[in-house]
Amino acid sequence: LAQARVPPQTRPAASRPRRVDAPGEQKGGGTAQDAPLRPGAAMPSALKARRGRPSVAEMRADLEKLRKPTARTMEAIFDKYYRIAQSATPPLKEIEVQEPQINWRAVVMSLPKPQCFEVLGCGIHKVLIAETECVYSGVYRFHVQRLDRTRAVFDFRDAYDDPYHAYKDKSFAHDVELALRAAVVSQLVQYKEMQMELVSHISGVILPWERAVVQHFPVTLHSLVDAFFNEHQLKAEQVKLDFDPDHGYRIKDPDLLDRWRMYHRAQAHYRIISTDEAMEQDHL
Repeated sequence: LAQARVPPQTRPAASRPRRVDAPGEQKGGGTAQDAPLRPGAAMPSALKARRGRPSVAEMRADLEKLRKPTARTMEAIFDKYYRIAQSATPPLKEIEVQEPQINWRAVVMSLPKPQCFEVLGCGIHKVLIAETECVYSGVYRFHVQRLDRTRAVFDFRDAYDDPYHAYKDKSFAHDVELALRAAVVSQLVQYKEMQMELVSHISGVILPWERAVVQHFPVTLHSLVDAFFNEHQLKAEQVKLDFDPDHGYRIKDPDLLDRWRMYHRAQAHYRIISTDEAMEQDHL
């Protein structure tokens, strides 16, 4: 009994219980990986297996090169080069995008099918931001110049049409008006062809075909669009758009498109002016 009351510190070493270390654990706690390597000591097997191989951060960086950039990055690139093009006098028609860190193939292949294959073609030589040929002037888009020197236009927002982005859920009023104007271009051309003589309504000068412009007058196209939306209780943001290679955008809903064409044919009035006079007008 007297021996049982002796504190453990005062017991003989032979009578103390021995502590068994866990596999791979150093004396005093910790593992072999935590303990610093002594000079001349053998490298642990786990570190030996990783020797000469890339780290986790390096492997993640390599994977990021294969992915398309974020939508915010693409917006910043477009705004950057658009401002450069507009700051020149006169504004540049096109400018090459110098962003070597961007995986343009990943961006193009994220476009809806079959547009992605049509834009990619035989391969990407370079990417530009250029003015798009459409009924509006000053509309810029990304252009891919392929290896065979042909070009294709695309809207980068189409590559981010997923649950995490809302580019297509809410349309921009400018793009909607662009699509509505493109939908009635044939009516403007028909009016121009029906004129016996193309005479400017402002100056009275007889104009050749290529210098004659059809203008909505006295009611502007913008006012017609507002009246159409009010009649159908719509907002421009609610109109769904699709990509159009000729005009930039087109109305996605065929019923709405037909109603707009019928409304425009019944309500629109025009006049002929010259290209120089059109440059001074606020609306066409």
